[in-house]
Amino acid sequence: MDFTAIDFETATSAYTSACSLGLCVVENNVIKERKEIFIKPYPFEFNDFNIKIHGITPKMVRDMPRFNGYWDEIRPYIEHRMVIAHNASFDVRVLCKTLEHYGISLPDFDYMCTVKLSQKAYPELESHRLNRLCGALGIEFDHHHAYDDAYACAMAFLRMAYDYSLYTFDEIEECFDVKRGHIDKGSILKPVKHSRRKKTKKAG
Repeated sequence: MDFTAIDFETATSAYTSACSLGLCVVENNVIKERKEIFIKPYPFEFNDFNIKIHGITPKMVRDMPRFNGYWDEIRPYIEHRMVIAHNASFDVRVLCKTLEHYGISLPDFDYMCTVKLSQKAYPELESHRLNRLCGALGIEFDHHHAYDDAYACAMAFLRMAYDYSLYTFDEIEECFDVKRGHIDKGSILKPVKHSRRKKTKKAG
């Protein structure tokens, strides 16, 4: 399977406040590329709680481009691909809300959530947070760093497919009784009662 695993870290509770993005590219079930992009968030404000979680400070990203300055570089990793994320509703919303903020048309892509998949694949686990899931699966990574979180998400997805002998996204949907999400230019995001920051609201 080919997909891109993503993970955003945000500076505040605002969905437009991404301060880093991790990308992990998988081709034919093999990790081919990993990268992290540091972003000057909008607005340029940081919550102390968020800094404590991910360790990114205003000084580290003050001179970085805004997200729209990176979009031409990021787009090929997202558009017309399957995107995987742990708590995908958060990461997909950060992406879409940030693009909307900058007046950029949404790309066309499908997405799946490893929280929902792992709940079906490993119901015996007490927690399906990314660190607890990967601990159970023997996947080592540095939690709450976008570079490593995207990698861990990709590895967890590949492990679930391996454990259940699943070779396509269609088989994954059927086996776990889940449906892939889809985003395109005309997509309308469902409203939510609150944003995910505090990070305690995220399974990752």
